[in-house]
Amino acid sequence: MPFVVCLAACTLIWIMVDIYGNLENFLEHKGSFGTTIWIIVKFYSLQVPTMLVLVLPAALLISTMWTLLALNRRSELVAFQAGGMAPFWLFLPFLVFSLIWMAVLFFDMNWPAPVSLGMRDRLLKQAQGQGGKSDVYQNLPYNDRRNRRIWFFESLDINQDKARGLSILDRDADGNDIRQYFARSGEYTPGGFWRLNTVTEKVYDPSGGVEQTKDYEQLDTDITTPPKQISLVVSAPEEMTVSQLSQYIVTSTSTPENMAKFRTEWWYRMLYPLSALVLTLYGLMQGARIDRRGAAAGVFKTILLLVAYMTISNLVVGMGNFNKLPPFLAAVATPVAFGIVGLWLLAGQYGWWWQMLELAREWWGKANGNAGQASAGGELNG
Repeated sequence: MPFVVCLAACTLIWIMVDIYGNLENFLEHKGSFGTTIWIIVKFYSLQVPTMLVLVLPAALLISTMWTLLALNRRSELVAFQAGGMAPFWLFLPFLVFSLIWMAVLFFDMNWPAPVSLGMRDRLLKQAQGQGGKSDVYQNLPYNDRRNRRIWFFESLDINQDKARGLSILDRDADGNDIRQYFARSGEYTPGGFWRLNTVTEKVYDPSGGVEQTKDYEQLDTDITTPPKQISLVVSAPEEMTVSQLSQYIVTSTSTPENMAKFRTEWWYRMLYPLSALVLTLYGLMQGARIDRRGAAAGVFKTILLLVAYMTISNLVVGMGNFNKLPPFLAAVATPVAFGIVGLWLLAGQYGWWWQMLELAREWWGKANGNAGQASAGGELNG
């Protein structure tokens, strides 16, 4: 119940902040009042996956602390510990709950959230009465490094899988031109290949001169690169799914500076879900304090912690996007650093370090005792 309430409250705050920034765009809609309200409802309903990325870790942090403070207020934490329940077993349901939502967040960031973010601009354009058709690209170049092929489109429609005014240049491993197609139009067929219309084919000799020229009314090629893969060259990394990011990183010929944001985004998708578990640790630490008089201070510290976590995370990831930090380091630094500090403080609060030290001493004593017995037994046998 606390988690549902916190999730709803954080989502409502996100919507209020976002709608304030987009209110002018919605008011520009020339339809009726009911139609405008419907567009707003549709817009934010489709933004739920994007909202979850931001509000889910915060909701876990606050609801964990809320639940433990409620137990603490009724002295139930003291009763648990007096009855012999170790803090670890008390915290285990919270950790399992955060792991479940960490898996949900991982799935959300890998597919629904980027798709939802990609629809955002389109829906805003529809609210302004502009149609919102954003899947037609004009004057689009594409360098296919894997197949050593260079494309250029006057117009590419990835919804219809059709192109207009396209040029396709094939090269060999040494970068020499082999063949080039100039076509008035083309389409990507259901069979998985490009069909060109009103085509001129030029075949080049090893010196770069034109060896042969042929004209076709229609030509079925052996080129199988789909339009959606070609369109990735102009897509923002946060609007790509993980599979699209992986495909783009492998096939792109862009500079390391330009590729940094794509590699950082890929690692960010893999590692950001750890934030759910890391922030739960701090919720456990603040909520399980026995001193009831410090509850208000604990809530204030938790809010400051959440702001600090998000600020540092965005700062470090931004440095990775601009190639100031390695992509993996930019994505992993914040959850790992905060996680280590959280575990250290939680272990110190409940004396786990001393317990582990005693266990280590006990194990060491048993190991030495067994070794001594084995040595004595060997001497006796001798």
